[in-house]
Amino acid sequence: MCGLCGIVELDRPPDQATVDRWLDELAHRGPDGRGVFAEDDVCLGHLRLAILDLSDAGLQPMRDRELQLLHNGEIYNYLELREELRSKGHSFTTGTDSEVILAAYREWGQRCVERFNGMWAFVIWDATRRTLFCSRDRFGVKPFYYRVDGARFSFASEASPLRSGSANLRAVRDYLEQGYLDEGDETFFADVVRLPPAHSLTFGPHGLNVWRYWSLEPGEPPHDPAATVRRTFLDAVRLQLRSDVPVGTCLSGGIDSSSIAVAVAQHGHDHQKTVTAYFEDAGFDERPFARAVVDRTGAEAHWVTFTAENLVDDLPTIVQAQGEPFGSTSICAGWYVMREAKRAGLTVMLDGQGGDEVFGGYRASFGYRLSDLLRAGQIGEATHELRAFTQIHGPRWAAIALATPHVPERVRLAARGRMRGASTLVAPELRGVAALAAGNGAAFPDRLRRQLHRLLTRRGLPELLRYEDRNSMAHSLEARVPLLDHRLVELAFSLDGSELIRHGETKSVLRRALADLLPPTVAARRDKLGFVTPETRFMRGALGDLAADVFASQAFRERGFVDSGAASDRLARHRRGDAQAGMELWRALNIELWARRFLDR
Repeated sequence: MCGLCGIVELDRPPDQATVDRWLDELAHRGPDGRGVFAEDDVCLGHLRLAILDLSDAGLQPMRDRELQLLHNGEIYNYLELREELRSKGHSFTTGTDSEVILAAYREWGQRCVERFNGMWAFVIWDATRRTLFCSRDRFGVKPFYYRVDGARFSFASEASPLRSGSANLRAVRDYLEQGYLDEGDETFFADVVRLPPAHSLTFGPHGLNVWRYWSLEPGEPPHDPAATVRRTFLDAVRLQLRSDVPVGTCLSGGIDSSSIAVAVAQHGHDHQKTVTAYFEDAGFDERPFARAVVDRTGAEAHWVTFTAENLVDDLPTIVQAQGEPFGSTSICAGWYVMREAKRAGLTVMLDGQGGDEVFGGYRASFGYRLSDLLRAGQIGEATHELRAFTQIHGPRWAAIALATPHVPERVRLAARGRMRGASTLVAPELRGVAALAAGNGAAFPDRLRRQLHRLLTRRGLPELLRYEDRNSMAHSLEARVPLLDHRLVELAFSLDGSELIRHGETKSVLRRALADLLPPTVAARRDKLGFVTPETRFMRGALGDLAADVFASQAFRERGFVDSGAASDRLARHRRGDAQAGMELWRALNIELWARRFLDR
């Protein structure tokens, strides 16, 4: 994992001063090497976090005659591709996956990315064609931002170096009112966009061209789903353990991260290091589940917690690291986990992002499964599933799940904003700003998979991957996500809904696939946390003190994002115990802290 940035402006001298300044801003992403390529038309900058072939042979930009490569990420199947390319006459002088990308590009052109199993954001400058080719992995694990100003194309691994100083008001309103982030190509910075996952682009004499190179489509299910899921998942973990530096695991105690930890042990890594965040508060302590995994695997466990006072002290650093607003203080827990991983001597961390979106882990997904059963006339099975789900999760969640698929989104969002008090916090001048578009063109026949596809590609996973990238890179760590191996995702989306949700239980096929590896208490777990924080308590303590000061400030009142009076009133009622505020107070605080760091400077 690395940092990259650059500028292409045809028929102009290279703007190395700007690229050098951006590299300084992105220095945390690559402490092991810094390189710049500059000639007429182009300037490319790279920061290296060495993972494979730690020698200087892996420094970038990496040159192959007229081609210059900048690469962030990992191509996990690079060994297999290297052998295939050798059989076609290519030779290699390094042990890096980056050199494989260059050879693959020479052999297969822009379609080379269809052969990659990995996470990546890379650019290749072709001096002969005076064209920049850029690509981002299928699910957007690795970030790529760009900006076009006439004939000038600028790009970077993070959005903030490219910023003009103006906010995208549509993104601000969606965030404050609904908590939505990263849904589409727009960012919180006006004029800065992200290359969507599974897309490539070129920029050159013929301008900008962006296209999709892969899409998730219905496929034929296997004869034995659980066995096939097991085999594919274990192989995904095997590939993602490829590294020349220490690899650890983020362990929350949930199904997803626990599955990764036991899979690592299954591959013979008996002394893996795990890192778990915990709190003493009832309902926020996942140590019993994490300890069961540690006992099962023989891992070396590391535990981390923090107070509201710690959070207030570290918040400026975390806001800086994230680069854009984030949904709740649970993202801060991820920052502390990555810091502890770095202190434990780790450079690569495996994490469980994607499991809920791929295997139907969210309780609200049950409503879409039930809707499919009713539409198919399977009344008996629908009744059985509803009873089982209610018994496990309670009547309140059953009612929510039942209603969700049948309420128009426009109505649902308006009700959600009002019920959670977020609508009243939006400043009057922002209330007329149009919301961001959030379409979903999935080709799946059932509502469950269409909803999961939306969570995977538009609303949910993209922001989680951004959090993970920024939290890990803030500590010069690489984060990998085995549950987003594209083979596993394609497999899961080929399965019938009964494989994902069965007897009221989410992630059924994953539980069955790994039943003998997971501790029984984890395999049978029904609640869902995942590095959550006691945010309500924090807002009644030191974090609330900070929020009160911010909400009372002149800068906050004049910003025009949040209604300062409404925010101060809601915070005061929450701190007195007269109201139970949710994440809307955090969002009001976070948007101002972000603006002070990235708009006012």
